[in-house]
Amino acid sequence: MNRKKADELSKVFSLDVVQSRYSDWGNFYGLVQFYPCALWDRSGYIVFANEHELKIPEISVSKRINIPKGISSLKNYKRVFSDTQIPEELPDVVEYREGAVQSIRVNKYERDKKARDACLSHYGYVCQICRVKLSDIYGDVANELIHVHHIKPISEIGESYKVNPVSDLIPICPNCHAVIHLKIPPYLPSELIAMLQGATPTE
Repeated sequence: MNRKKADELSKVFSLDVVQSRYSDWGNFYGLVQFYPCALWDRSGYIVFANEHELKIPEISVSKRINIPKGISSLKNYKRVFSDTQIPEELPDVVEYREGAVQSIRVNKYERDKKARDACLSHYGYVCQICRVKLSDIYGDVANELIHVHHIKPISEIGESYKVNPVSDLIPICPNCHAVIHLKIPPYLPSELIAMLQGATPTE
């Protein structure tokens, strides 16, 4: 469990919580003492407004919180790190906008698939970090499998902004995408490239 990571994630995603807890697999957590509280796993989070909300059959509370199937199995779980998107045809437009904030309980950011497709139209489906094209390894089944990484994290955007699909976005493979988010804020693409070349990453 990593309290610092949980606190940083809650801050990055502007969660209005008093306490945060993190567990990679979303099943074992330390006791919650203050509410509202956010429980995080590697893909998302769930917020509990009060102690009563923890008293459900899926959760066992003793010396620590035990959620056998993980928080992702719970009703109000929010997935924020999934980046699987279906490619669309690139329209004949030259300006893209994304990051429009909808303030409900937690800020939601609109990701423009058109900007993603414009990025892929420029770079193709080769990871710009490790230079791997997954279809070269797995065949046609992975023909268009790639993640598009926002170099400036979506969560830091306070208003709708003009996106440059070439300079603001970068296609990277799932492995490199996982590594780039191992710290907050994420590593820069140049830092990951340096890691592959044997340099020591900056903290």
